[in-house]
Amino acid sequence: MYPLLVTAAIIEHDRNILLTRRRLNVPYPLLWEFPGGKVEPMENPLDCVVREIREELAIEIAVEGIYDVVYYRYPERTVLVLAYRCSWLSGEIADLEVAEHCWVKPAEILSFQLLPADIPLAERICREFA
Repeated sequence: MYPLLVTAAIIEHDRNILLTRRRLNVPYPLLWEFPGGKVEPMENPLDCVVREIREELAIEIAVEGIYDVVYYRYPERTVLVLAYRCSWLSGEIADLEVAEHCWVKPAEILSFQLLPADIPLAERICREFA
């Protein structure tokens, strides 16, 4: 079985990184993650990350480039996470499809209870952004 292709946005603003908290009605409820989501059939991953951020948070972002790729095996399925560096262009954040959001100093990201596939990204950010 092929891994599920997902995107994640590493959005930096004022030296902080945006994290979102998963809702109660989704797998791995209330864990924190880098916002993003599943790539739809025939969708370009770059378009996906922009769409997901718009749908989840009501903001517009610019994708600056790939930051990292994470392959992670959950018990129920494997995911391939394409993580992109992004900048916030416009809009006010609204928690449309997330429980909440917060801006976090890079050195503090690992103190959050993160989605397992996002931990390698958080570790890299702590090393490189701090």
